[in-house]
Amino acid sequence: MSSAAATAICIALLAAASAAQTDSAPPVRDAGAASESAMLAAWLTFDEPAPFDALLTWFPPLFIQNGIDLKNFIRSDEFGEFRKRAGDARAVDAIYVRAMSLTANNTAVALLIATVATFDHYTVGVKVPLLDLTLPLSNESYEDFAARVRNLPAEFYSDTPPGGRGDRDKLQHFFGSAFVALAFESRGAAQRVGDFVEAGEEAVIVDGVLDSRDERANWNGREFGIALLADNRRYPSEFFHTAIATDYTSGCR
Repeated sequence: MSSAAATAICIALLAAASAAQTDSAPPVRDAGAASESAMLAAWLTFDEPAPFDALLTWFPPLFIQNGIDLKNFIRSDEFGEFRKRAGDARAVDAIYVRAMSLTANNTAVALLIATVATFDHYTVGVKVPLLDLTLPLSNESYEDFAARVRNLPAEFYSDTPPGGRGDRDKLQHFFGSAFVALAFESRGAAQRVGDFVEAGEEAVIVDGVLDSRDERANWNGREFGIALLADNRRYPSEFFHTAIATDYTSGCR
């Protein structure tokens, strides 16, 4: 065989090997994408607990532990990575799904511990004449509190203001209003509680102000809570895009 023929054969073999590698590359990338998609979906999948497991979650020690576990979940690096990959709206969904998992799908308790786990104030100052009164809102160390707050979703509304704080303080309003609406099966009850909290915040809390964005989060939370009465596997993100009524009391009952 001539050297020219041998060279031609070698070139042909190299070209074939290169083509085979190119053809096989996309399935590897597709497999990686599918694995990541499955991992993200797992964080948004509701559990199927035994029928009476939810009753145990009202037991105070278990209730307290579930609240601690949810805070640990939000503080975790895994949750921070999920938030980066899936976005803040879906990260709020993941908080609710995890709360439901911890409470064996006890919707009321899940909303209550989600409210507490999304507090973004370590202490709160109370306006008392002649006194400088400060009340704690968290039993975490300040380092753990700060790490959790940094991981809280902050950009789940389309008009979230710029800056790191964003709308993270609206989560406690959203979940708290959802809890009241579901517990009393009433938009009106949630409206009255929300109005009382907002008015009290301005009158009693140091640096507290009435905020229309808080009121919107309360309104969205009420709609979420009422929807959960029919289907407790709805996602919070479904309600962040709800049209905002000019009168937040409209439709209350």
